[in-house]
Amino acid sequence: KNYPAPVFCFTPDAEFPVCNGEKGHFGAELVSPVCNGEIKEFEGGVANNAVPDRASALVETDITKLKNAPNITLEPEGNGVRIRGWGKSGHAAMPEGTVNAIGLVVNYLLDNGLCNDAERAYLEALKKLHASTAGTGLGIDCADGPFGPLTIIGGRIFMREGRIVQTMDSRYPTCTNAEKMKEQIKAAIGAGASLEKAEGAEPFYIAADTPAIKACIETYNEVTGENATPFTMGGGTYARHFPYAVSFGPEHEDMVLPEFGGPMHGANEAAPIDKLLEALKIYIIALLRLEEIDF
Repeated sequence: KNYPAPVFCFTPDAEFPVCNGEKGHFGAELVSPVCNGEIKEFEGGVANNAVPDRASALVETDITKLKNAPNITLEPEGNGVRIRGWGKSGHAAMPEGTVNAIGLVVNYLLDNGLCNDAERAYLEALKKLHASTAGTGLGIDCADGPFGPLTIIGGRIFMREGRIVQTMDSRYPTCTNAEKMKEQIKAAIGAGASLEKAEGAEPFYIAADTPAIKACIETYNEVTGENATPFTMGGGTYARHFPYAVSFGPEHEDMVLPEFGGPMHGANEAAPIDKLLEALKIYIIALLRLEEIDF
């Protein structure tokens, strides 16, 4: 904003050895028409970028008419039933192995006819979102060499001014873009939902054989005795705020934390002192080598 950008920089905001690319990010909301049918409440999730492990909907129906289903619990509440889904949480950038609780509730509502026509059209749109973390249900699935497949999750669902709002978080490779994804999603959901608050950040990738990346990875391997290679990821770091940058450590896969220590960005964040000193050595040598490169 106030000074020229550096010709190259790295941020200690991830893991070693060196991350030379980050997927693009696309976020948006799927919003329902005004609800005046059977669904009185729908809530779940704590963050847009996390797969929720619990969600619930309050519907106006008789509990004796409902069937049991895996990972679903039913509770009488007022004049209706609280339908709860129980899944398995995880981060939006790495959704493999997760179970989205919102998707469980959506499927239960559809399977048991707990919706009017407008609600059904909206739930069918949500079903396409939750059908696959690869985006196949919405027709946005794609993959490339550096990053692999696109991922997408529905993170939060809540009521806003009488409408149901479902957030989505996608990490996408270089074979698509935010504008293309918007059009594909609109085509997939039809009139059942409106796509709102769509925004994106483009992916970035620096080839592994460029001098700057080689300086970082070679220094890391010399200090640690490893034979590691650069990696890409779906997460985001401060590197994407600069025109030519990467994330470079300091976490390492073999870090062993004390019992009181928490993970990066978590409560009681901690790191072993020997690994921090090793990282410092890597950074000093890498900076000296980067100084010798003619950018």
